[in-house]
Amino acid sequence: MKFPPENFETLRQFLIMQRQGDIKLDVGKKSLKALIQMVNDPDSVAINNIVTLAEQTDISPASITRLAKLLGYQGFNQFQLVFKQRTKIPSDYYSQKVKLLIDNKADNPECVFENQLTTTIENMRFCINKNSNEVIDKSIHLLARSNRVFIFGHKQSSAMANVLRYGLCLIRHNVQILGQYEHGLAIALGQLKKNDLVVIFSSAPYSNLTIDIAAAVKNQACKVLVITDSFLSPLNDHATASVIVPTGGQYYTNSLAANCIFIEGLLSLTARELGPLAVNKLQVHEKLMTNLNENS
Repeated sequence: MKFPPENFETLRQFLIMQRQGDIKLDVGKKSLKALIQMVNDPDSVAINNIVTLAEQTDISPASITRLAKLLGYQGFNQFQLVFKQRTKIPSDYYSQKVKLLIDNKADNPECVFENQLTTTIENMRFCINKNSNEVIDKSIHLLARSNRVFIFGHKQSSAMANVLRYGLCLIRHNVQILGQYEHGLAIALGQLKKNDLVVIFSSAPYSNLTIDIAAAVKNQACKVLVITDSFLSPLNDHATASVIVPTGGQYYTNSLAANCIFIEGLLSLTARELGPLAVNKLQVHEKLMTNLNENS
């Protein structure tokens, strides 16, 4: 492996290989534990100075500097820059990740799936630990009590938008996707009313279209629930509530496995919040399904 790791994903890959014994760099147990914590919580490295970071990771500022230099960086500032630029995806980001998979062709299918499972667990663990109960409760309340709910996701994020729309439609009324194509978005935005809820999915690299929609929705006095991948996401500036679900992993584009798990949990909690209303809505759905089956 090339040192220093040139971006966050390469640093994450180093950590995996170090823990598996594929690389043997003389990192002390305490420093390795601190590095694992940093990689699992990259935003804390990006936004904090070395003294605060040392307090959070339970090692000294000097130890952080030594760790950075051991990895090949000139010092803490260069090391921190990798975390700050985590959301800036280079133009060859996806192809490079495929090349990395090809380089690791010796990994058998079981190993590939195990790595993906490990990453998904780490992403979900971050989501559980770093999003406060207050944020989750607020998200549930918005989904359950808003008069109308519109959901938007651009490109890959549209898959998550559809998962949430399907599940939410089963337990409440007035849920729809916010425009299917760019030429219809202006019309869709024009139909929004004050206090409607718009749920927006987005991960790095963040599209300008998604950021513009979030800003426009906020300007219309609508509520905005953002589900994104980082505390540094530009979508957070426009959010009524923001939930962070990391999307990192060995997959050559954003890993959405943790997003799916989170959505299922969020919908389950929303159904509980709605109570009898959710039960009644599902009973109507079940009756319609039974009638359709009987008439088929």
